[in-house]
Amino acid sequence: MASLRRDSGFTLIELLVSLTILTAVLAILSSTLRTLSQHWSANANRLERIEMVARAFDIFQRDVSGLRRLIVTSNEKQRFLFTGTQNRLSFVTIEPPYPTVPGPYFIDYSIDTNGQSVDLVRARAPYVTNMQAFPGASPANRVPLLQGPFKYQFSYAQKDKPNAAWTPIWRQQNKLPGAIRLEIIDLANGGYASQPFVAALRTDAEISCLGEGSSECSPKTDGELTRVGEQNAALGTAGK
Repeated sequence: MASLRRDSGFTLIELLVSLTILTAVLAILSSTLRTLSQHWSANANRLERIEMVARAFDIFQRDVSGLRRLIVTSNEKQRFLFTGTQNRLSFVTIEPPYPTVPGPYFIDYSIDTNGQSVDLVRARAPYVTNMQAFPGASPANRVPLLQGPFKYQFSYAQKDKPNAAWTPIWRQQNKLPGAIRLEIIDLANGGYASQPFVAALRTDAEISCLGEGSSECSPKTDGELTRVGEQNAALGTAGK
């Protein structure tokens, strides 16, 4: 009977072996859970970035497609109310009635460094007649569209030269570009963080602007700004 009782228990060696096996299993499970957590976090970050980029592209395309061909006069010279450099983009556009108040808004895209993150900031202000430049925006009207370890670059192409190279600065004050491109470059590897944004200007924006009866609009439909007298003559010819 004593022999049977000894055989039914665990020896110290068996207990140590069991603990060793249990420790190994727990280590494997811990490593697996840690790997799954890292993959989950990476996938969540990737999905969040895709959503951020998609939302930014929709807003950018909407702004550019609604661009108004407004003109201003300075020192008896007329120019389009448009500023386009590699790091900044400003123009007047029409926002939809929802979720904002409908009407023309001055839009300004700029780049702001925030620690290790670089933000592409979209600012806006209501457009008032005879504005010469973007007037600035309140904090509530400054929204980072893109955030991360990125570099942002604007460039511009002519409408009548679709195969021409993109230029980082738009210098033609009497003409607007046909398309605007925004590149998002990942600073970690130097490659594109997403496909470049490319938005074309609406070809009928000038005509719809004239329909509103504004004297600040350019009436020439081929995209080039002319003098006031030539504009009136062009309108008279078009009406015949």
